[in-house]
Amino acid sequence: MGTKGNKRRTLAEAFASLAAEFPLAKGSVADTHSPCARKGCRLCASGKGHAKTIFTYREGGKLRGLYVRPKHAGLLREAVDNGRILERLLAKSGRDLVMSLREADAD
Repeated sequence: MGTKGNKRRTLAEAFASLAAEFPLAKGSVADTHSPCARKGCRLCASGKGHAKTIFTYREGGKLRGLYVRPKHAGLLREAVDNGRILERLLAKSGRDLVMSLREADAD
């Protein structure tokens, strides 16, 4: 593997360091309402249902969802926002790399 393996390890370490500083996630967070299984529940009978927060993400091409505890919802929303910023930065980095390669060829 040589140098390529070392670079991958370094990139993984850099990502772990970044993730330790800033929560990161790719997916979305949604607040929903759904009925419970209890008979005679007033909230469900009224049609409102129970509030819950869901984190959805893709894994192996399949859409997955996880229940998020209310006390964790804020941090997860921040992580998703940070993930979107990181995606934009990666896209810009790719564009900048192509432009710099073109400029180097022109010289």
